Amino acid sequence: MEKIEQLTPEQIARFPEFVEKWKKIGLSTEPANRDKAEEGIRKAYEIAGLNPPKIVWTQSPMGNALTRHIIQNLTKEDFEKLSAEPFDIGASVGASVGASVGASVRASVRDSVWASVGDSVWASVWASVRASVWDSVGDSVRDSVGDSVWASVGASVWDSVWDSVRDSVGDSVWDSVGDSVWDSVGASVWASVRDSGYGQHDAEYSAFFGFFREACGLAEQTEKWEGNRIISENAGWYLPHKNICWVSERHSVLKIDEQGRLHAEDGPALEYPDGWGIYAWHGVRLTGKEWIITNPELITPDKIFSEENAEIRRVMQERYGWQKFFLEMKKSGRVKQIDQQPDISGMPVTLYAYHDRDDITQHFVHVYNGTIEQDGTRHEFTLNCKNINDNAFDSVMGTYPDIMQIIENHPNRLSILRNAVRT
Repeated sequence: MEKIEQLTPEQIARFPEFVEKWKKIGLSTEPANRDKAEEGIRKAYEIAGLNPPKIVWTQSPMGNALTRHIIQNLTKEDFEKLSAEPFDIGASVGASVGASVGASVRASVRDSVWASVGDSVWASVWASVRASVWDSVGDSVRDSVGDSVWASVGASVWDSVWDSVRDSVGDSVWDSVGDSVWDSVGASVWASVRDSGYGQHDAEYSAFFGFFREACGLAEQTEKWEGNRIISENAGWYLPHKNICWVSERHSVLKIDEQGRLHAEDGPALEYPDGWGIYAWHGVRLTGKEWIITNPELITPDKIFSEENAEIRRVMQERYGWQKFFLEMKKSGRVKQIDQQPDISGMPVTLYAYHDRDDITQHFVHVYNGTIEQDGTRHEFTLNCKNINDNAFDSVMGTYPDIMQIIENHPNRLSILRNAVRT
């Protein structure tokens, strides 16, 4: 086959098709298609030259990791008791996760003999089923297309899906699985994360290879990815071993902000059917500090000031309320006035600086509403902002970057600012 050195206009026009398809799959909260996913697992094993494994479903990537950890640490006595007794995995991941994992553990050893269990779980086949497949398919496709074609598809398809799925959601799941367990299990769980295929969160791989397969006719060159493609289209994470493969459901709840970051104000931003999930505020994960979302009334200035993580401090400030926080800091003498200028109605626009525990400086502008209320007062507002030129007007307008860009060189800029700073 002649090397593809340039994409046709028709092929380029199909970029959005693959981006949208795989973004939708990567962010899907629909239940897994178990029959199709199991078909993909068997195909992936077959491509790797392995016998089809026993397939055990769990309810989350955490379920995969904990189930493997328990199986790897079973004694023969534990193994013999499993069919008759519930299995207690501890309380740190929640009762619903524990119950789900117990069921998956029992399913993993059901109809097995003790001698075969260790061999099944210690022999991870991740390298054969996924890692080497990516290298092999990548090399085959790379040999079939020119550098500019590879780069173009990468920038238009891979990068777009990566930004929407892996970067904002998949990596958060990766980090949170390891963060959510107690120390004695942590190393084992992190090993499970590394040994996993990421199912729907592998969407960028499947979009990338799918484009070359379908739009460029490179079916033979991408055939080895087909098992993984079927899995990623139909299930969550999977953990492949020699004779057994654990595979998880997809997330059942997924909430993101306008920038595609995990975000929810009233519960988990991401959750799996067993109840394991991630609380996040505009992309900042709150593992172990979920109360900031569920019970914001417990936030106090002292708790904000004592929080070690700067990103979480900022989340707490937003949840507490910028104006309320500013007034508390002003009352305690922790803010310093930098600049003050009158707006068009003569009311002051004031820029303040606040230094937090890491000596990170935050800035606030305090403004008044341009409309006078019936009682003759004006509503007051405090906005968190960037300090621009130690100037109160520039700083408040910096919260509206589009407006600043438009009027940056306007001859009547000051007049426009004075009129605009009326919330």
